[in-house]
Amino acid sequence: MMTHNTLRAILHPMLLIHPPQARNCEPPIALVHLAGALRAAGEPVIMIDGSLEGYIWLTEQPRADGEDRHAARVYGKRDKILSFPGTIASLDNYKRQIHEIKLLASSSRPVSAGGIRISPADYDDPLLNPLRSKDLIKSWENPEENLFYPWFRERLAPLLEKNGQSAVGISISYLSQALTGLAICGWIKKCYPRIRIQVGGGLINSWLKGPSDMSFLYGLADNIYGGNGEEAIVRFAGRTYKGPGRVWYGDLYNREAPYLSPGRILPYSGSRGCSWKRCTFCSEKWEDNPYCETAASAAADDLFHLSEKYNPSLIHLCDSEISPLLMDEMIKRPPGPLWYGFSRFLPAMMNEAYCRNLAESGCRMLCLGLESGDQQVLNSLKKGIRLDMVSRILKNLKAAGISTYVYIMFGTPAERRDSAERTRDFVAEHSPYIDFLNVSIFNMPVNSEEASGLESGSFYDGDLSLYREFAHPEGWNRNEIRTFLAKDFRSVPEIRRILNRNLPVFTSNHAAFFTDSVR
Repeated sequence: MMTHNTLRAILHPMLLIHPPQARNCEPPIALVHLAGALRAAGEPVIMIDGSLEGYIWLTEQPRADGEDRHAARVYGKRDKILSFPGTIASLDNYKRQIHEIKLLASSSRPVSAGGIRISPADYDDPLLNPLRSKDLIKSWENPEENLFYPWFRERLAPLLEKNGQSAVGISISYLSQALTGLAICGWIKKCYPRIRIQVGGGLINSWLKGPSDMSFLYGLADNIYGGNGEEAIVRFAGRTYKGPGRVWYGDLYNREAPYLSPGRILPYSGSRGCSWKRCTFCSEKWEDNPYCETAASAAADDLFHLSEKYNPSLIHLCDSEISPLLMDEMIKRPPGPLWYGFSRFLPAMMNEAYCRNLAESGCRMLCLGLESGDQQVLNSLKKGIRLDMVSRILKNLKAAGISTYVYIMFGTPAERRDSAERTRDFVAEHSPYIDFLNVSIFNMPVNSEEASGLESGSFYDGDLSLYREFAHPEGWNRNEIRTFLAKDFRSVPEIRRILNRNLPVFTSNHAAFFTDSVR
């Protein structure tokens, strides 16, 4: 006999929405975790990845008046461009294709009319700032003015009317999703007031833990939640939480709307938060999110079975840092496909045999946070690494065939110009062992301990900024750093060769597909 709960489950599955616009090269890891917890609790789920679907929709819109011939030719081969046919022969071919993918959307009629800048990874509205609470409220109040309004109205209305959803979850992980995410929320509230909405995600968590007054958010949805949302979304759905469950991808790998990638990427997280949580510059420290880790054996089982089911070209381990225990387990039981992710410079990597074992497990690339090539700066940042250790690890990884995507950062309070020059020299010296570089200028987190002793002010025009501008104690400010980067850093031939390999838009998400070309 069909029970009330069974009937409710059939008629009212939970709807999870990942709003436009974030990188659309793989399923959103937040949604697949939420879906896993809901299904473990007996709640069926419908997932919508708006970052992919909304962008594909945008590329189908009428072309702008007066577009150039190149844009017209690009539109004529739209399906071929979006499908990444065959093997990408070279970085130059890939970069050309990414340019054409961007052109497909940027030359559409609504974008040209509104001045909105959009890419497969970003969304920038010149009239609304997601860091201003009044603009977020305006987006919620006037959803029909959002660029993606025709898409989400047509996509969501049949689900909300036919399936009779009673609850919706909207996950806003990135600033580029905030305006559209709240526009979707406002439209649902305006047209379907009976439907309850929970809004969460990484950006919401950061805002709730920051110093800004976020009380306005609570008037825009039925529930606002920060932190790991599995238990919260299950209880919001009226179910009893039974654990995180197995991640579930549903029909996100839809062949009719493939993710924008040279091969299928399977995202997976074996942990949440950061186990180190000491780096003074990092939001993990001041947000103080709890660190929790899936048992390495269970994570390895998941990766093996998911790889068999979805046959990915590449596994993306989305952890803030891959657990050494999980690395050890994957060495014992390789998942099958190649994999990459973020890691600390681990002492075990000083062993050449360990790095070879990592490579044999399928490790294609590691993203590594170096930050500085000056030991005193590293000590001040509490990175917990030594430059002699870093040097040896980079050489061991290269010898083992594992590519490296190294992150460096200029302008921290402890850095001076001579410190930056040492970073430049360290990178140049180790250029044979570095395949890709991410170069950034330090932004002071609003709740950073270091901010209290420095003269600081608003970094962005908005009351919700998570960073502050500050007067560097050594006069090493952003303008000086930009000049240094242009004239003294990027001009070094060894460094320029690395920077020229960097991929546009999808950066590290796609870099592992091109590691053979830089070896």
